[in-house]
Amino acid sequence: MGSSAAAHLAGLDRLGLADPSLRIGVVDGMPDLADPDLAGAAITVETTMLPDIAVLPDRHATAICRLIFGARHGLASGCAGLSLPIFFASATSAAPATARASQMDIARALQMAAERGTAIVNISAGQRTSTEEAGEHLEAALALCQRRRILVVAAAGNDGCACLHVPAATPTVLAVGAMDAAGRPHAASNFGGAYARNGILAPGVDLDLWTDEGGADRHETGTSYAAAVVTGVAARLLSEARRRGYDLDPIDIRSILLDSADACDSAVDGDCSRLLAGRLNLAAAITLLHRRGGSHTPTAAVEPSAAPILGDAGMSAAVEEAFGTSAGWGGRAEAAADVSAAVTQQGCACGGGEAKTDESARAPAAAASCGCGGGQPPQIAYTIGALWFDFGSEARYDALVQRMGDPVSVNNPAVLLPFLADNLPFASGITFILMQEQIPVYAVQPAGPFALEIYRAMLDALLSSLTPDGDLQRVALPGLVSGTTRLANGMTLPVLYPDLRGMVMWQAKELVAAARSAAGEDDIPDDTFFSFLSRIYDELRNFGLSPEERALNFAATNAYQAAVSFADAARRHLELDRISVRKSPICRPDSDCWDVQLVMFDPENDRRAGRFYRYTVDVSEVLPVTVGRVRSWSAPLRGS
Repeated sequence: MGSSAAAHLAGLDRLGLADPSLRIGVVDGMPDLADPDLAGAAITVETTMLPDIAVLPDRHATAICRLIFGARHGLASGCAGLSLPIFFASATSAAPATARASQMDIARALQMAAERGTAIVNISAGQRTSTEEAGEHLEAALALCQRRRILVVAAAGNDGCACLHVPAATPTVLAVGAMDAAGRPHAASNFGGAYARNGILAPGVDLDLWTDEGGADRHETGTSYAAAVVTGVAARLLSEARRRGYDLDPIDIRSILLDSADACDSAVDGDCSRLLAGRLNLAAAITLLHRRGGSHTPTAAVEPSAAPILGDAGMSAAVEEAFGTSAGWGGRAEAAADVSAAVTQQGCACGGGEAKTDESARAPAAAASCGCGGGQPPQIAYTIGALWFDFGSEARYDALVQRMGDPVSVNNPAVLLPFLADNLPFASGITFILMQEQIPVYAVQPAGPFALEIYRAMLDALLSSLTPDGDLQRVALPGLVSGTTRLANGMTLPVLYPDLRGMVMWQAKELVAAARSAAGEDDIPDDTFFSFLSRIYDELRNFGLSPEERALNFAATNAYQAAVSFADAARRHLELDRISVRKSPICRPDSDCWDVQLVMFDPENDRRAGRFYRYTVDVSEVLPVTVGRVRSWSAPLRGS
């Protein structure tokens, strides 16, 4: 790494070797795993993050991985790595790698890192913002990492101003700015605001990471490299804690790094805001690690955030009629294996310098190895949103124009959708999108022998919202996530391959009628149901990747089908207070069970006991199932 960082990292050898069972996620571009410094590194590429094209290695990502995992430069050489690419350069395009990544991209990467068992996640990306608050999906992903005690390390940004980037500015993240060999803040390193509480400076100026053909060192500078230094140090500290049997986890390591940092001395350093919460002090961190290690009890994991959802295990005949048949969704038990097999056919385009043909770029996504340092099986998802569509490319658009005769028809959903319904093969020429509050979340790709039935079901859902009395349709889609695709506007989305068995479509008016029938009373006002449904849907926005999210989303879907729990609550004139999900203490063997709890209250009498509804959801398979019956009881509300 050179002398620029050596003085600040002296004593790292006191920590011993890195723990090979400790997994570090890297959110960046595609690293060059053929790089000599990474040749022996145990780095896996998360294939569900990759587009279905050949992807060129990225120099920045390779340098970050060198700093963490490299045989020569790596501070945590020996740890396992998980590459989570969000920046891409195509081997078939002269365009440079994507220069920016959205909060949604970062959130997806964090979700996948949590599902793949990482202990630390290093993030080189960020979005400049005026506050420390992130978007809803990113906040949810960071909350998931916090609950699972995963340390998230993020670069503070290189704007050279008192300005913030998310996720670095988020309170639970460890933000990192760059300093030079003398401990002076780099001029381009961001400072101020939230960074004074959750950020430290680390070596990030003129790091020696490359050697040119003439044998001379080449240097790298920036907060991304400083963040990688802190990630490597954190991994070594955590490895030492594990080796000595200390009761410390990655979040405790974050506290140690912040608490041991050298505080600013204004008489010497001048503007203390530029030093964030202090400079990395490795020797002090090691001392504090051993001091806390023997007697430290980790902070209790943060309770899962209350997430709006509604649930019940039963299904009334009225709801079954409303959703089981009229929507025309679901029912094929054999579809799961077919979807999985189809996803296995999907491409895994991994780093390599030469352009690949379409066939050579399509290695199985579910394979253990993908030619890119190993792959991962497709991720299970269960997500909720509204369907729309995109043409994907000019060529696809032109194909429809030539078939339908004019661009006016193609651009009119009231004409295009009936045409596609009558000509299902042409439905494969558009990209279906799952939207949440007008934000594209997934591209939905039917696959397997029931693909045409899935296309028909999605078109039915879209057509239902075009009728004169139709309102916004909602869909629930279980399936597998693998690979990404690009929309016509250049946005990249992960691809969801839905499982026909669990696909559900509903509209608010149908649901209100079914709920009233389930309640057995006709005098409950529509507004009671509409306000309840609106709150649930508006607040329920997530990727549906983690077990908690899948349990919550299935609970919502099941309630939308059954309508029993909130119908009972409406009959009692109760309103939603909160909903939570937590790991079930009782579960069947080889299952993954979560208890979903809905809490209702009386808005006109705060002294009245609340009503609790709880049931258990098993999310071990693509299609979640409820376990046992819904339980309900009355009890005082918390804080009342």
